Amino acid sequence: MTTNIASPPPKAMKDQKVLVSMAGPHGTDIVGAVLECLANHPCDINDCMLSRLYHHVTFGVLITLRTESDAIFKDLADAAAKWDATLTYDVPDTQAAEPPNVQAAQKQAHRIGPKGDINIPPSLEEAPYSNRIKYAASILNQNGLQPAFLNDWTQFCLRYRISVEKLARLNKGGNMLSCADFRLSVPRTVDMNQLRTDLFELSASHGTDIALQPDDVFRKNKRLVVFDMDSTLIRQEVIDEIARHAGVVDQVAAITEAAMNGEIDFKESLRRRVALLKDTNVDVLEKVKESLTFTEGAHFLCQSLKKLGFKLAVISGGFIPLARYVKAELGLDYAFANQLKVSVDGKTFTGETVGPVVDGVRKAELLDVIAQAEGVTPKQVIAVGDGANDLWMLNKAGLGIAFNAKPRVQEQAPSRINQKSLIYVLTLLGFSDQDLEQLSQDY
Repeated sequence: MTTNIASPPPKAMKDQKVLVSMAGPHGTDIVGAVLECLANHPCDINDCMLSRLYHHVTFGVLITLRTESDAIFKDLADAAAKWDATLTYDVPDTQAAEPPNVQAAQKQAHRIGPKGDINIPPSLEEAPYSNRIKYAASILNQNGLQPAFLNDWTQFCLRYRISVEKLARLNKGGNMLSCADFRLSVPRTVDMNQLRTDLFELSASHGTDIALQPDDVFRKNKRLVVFDMDSTLIRQEVIDEIARHAGVVDQVAAITEAAMNGEIDFKESLRRRVALLKDTNVDVLEKVKESLTFTEGAHFLCQSLKKLGFKLAVISGGFIPLARYVKAELGLDYAFANQLKVSVDGKTFTGETVGPVVDGVRKAELLDVIAQAEGVTPKQVIAVGDGANDLWMLNKAGLGIAFNAKPRVQEQAPSRINQKSLIYVLTLLGFSDQDLEQLSQDY
C-alpha cells in the first residue's frame, strides 16, 4: 500500500514539538501503530486524543522530539502504509494569537498556516484559539433534531465565531437524533446578552430547546434541585382545583393566568384568589390531593437525583398541606409554601393566609437558605419552574430552567425545556439514555 501523507514531515529538531495525527479504518491498530513508533524513538508524549466515527479512528499525539533524527517520521509513514491510514504533521506555535476573522480561524483550526504553525491549547480537544470561554449547549427536541435546525444552529455558531470542540449524542442510537450535547469555545468578546437573545429566537423558531451554560466544574457538580410545584412537579394549579370545589374556579383561574404571565403582582393575585375561598370547607384539600396528577417523568427524575446524592426541595406559591403531600410522594427533602388561615373551629378557610407570603422574592431567599443549610453554592443549584414568580429563583440558581413556561418567562429564563417530560432535566446535565437506563435499575 502507498502512504497517504496529508502534510510532509517537519525537519527534526531537538526539543521541537510535533503534532502527529493518524486516521484510518482500523481502530485500535492505528493507536497501537503510533505508540509503537513513539516507543522506539526518543521523544516525550505531551498530550493525546482519540475520536471515532464507526470503524474510522483518528488518533493524535503531541510529542517533543529528543534528537534531530528523522527516523521516527519514516517509521510513522511505514505504519500508516501498513494500516491504510492518513498521516499528518503539524508544528505548533504556542504564541499564535486569536485569529482575526472566521476564515482565518477555520484555516488555523484545520490546516497548517503559512509558516506551518498552529496554536496548541492546554488540551488537544480544545479549539486552538486564545481568550475563549467554554460553554455546554444541550439541544433537544423529542420529535427529532431536523437538518434545517442543525444548519441554522451551525450558522449561528459561525456568526458568533463559536468553535464546536465536541459533540455527543445523548439519546439512543438507531433512533432519530433528538438530544445532543455540544462543547463550545466562545470568544470572550461576544456580547452574551445579545447572543442569548438570538439563541432564544433560534430556539423558538424551530421549537427546539437550546440550553447554554458554562462548561465548568459546577456543571458537573450540582447538588441541590429546587422545584416549583404547580404546573411543574404536578400538572394542576392547586388553587384552581380548590376553587373548582368552591364554585369560583373561573374567577380564580383568570387571576392565576394573569399572575403566571406577570401581569399582576403575585402577592396581590394571591390575596385576591384566597379571598374568593372564604368559607370553603378545609376537607377540600383531601379531595384535591386525590385529583393531583404528577408531571410525566417527575418520579423518575426525583428518584434518579436522589440516587446521585442530590438534595431536593419544592418551593411553591401554593399551599403547604399539598406541598408536603408532594414532598412525601416524590421523596423530597424540603417543602415550603403558603399557609391558609382557618376558622377558629378549624372547619373552613377565612380567605386569608398566615405568615410570610411565598412570592418570587421569597422563593429566591428560600433557595439561598436551603443552599446554605446544605453547604452548597448557588452555582451548584438547579431551579425548575414555569411562572413569572419563579424568575427570581431561576436567575439565582446555577442552572435555571423554565419548564413549559409562559412566553414571557421563557424569554427571561436562563434555560428552558418545552418537552413533555421532566426527565429532560437530566439531559441538561449531560446524561445520556444509557445513563438513564443505569439509573433506572432497581427503580
